[in-house]
Amino acid sequence: MPDIELVRPYSLPVAVAKARVQETADELAAEYHLRSRWHGDTLRFDRTGLHGEIHVTNSEIQLHVHLSLPLRPLRAKLTARIEDKFRRLFPEAHKTRHKAAPAAR
Repeated sequence: MPDIELVRPYSLPVAVAKARVQETADELAAEYHLRSRWHGDTLRFDRTGLHGEIHVTNSEIQLHVHLSLPLRPLRAKLTARIEDKFRRLFPEAHKTRHKAAPAAR
């Protein structure tokens, strides 16, 4: 189960949404040494300590991030940063929906 799950609705052509996701992936690659690659409409990304994917559908962006144990205390900070990116990428969209995160053990 992912440590971070967000869904962001949007109303743009899929190609435009994918271009915006790629632009963000490029920024993150430079800043955090994040590697990414597209598999159809899904951008998979990874770096030491985390991996995940962003799936682009016709109506929403679905983000799933898996964090290593040392990064889990940063979950709230990372979630806030991702939400900020989503708001800037898709300002015309409705509010981001969160899926409940599993309780810490």
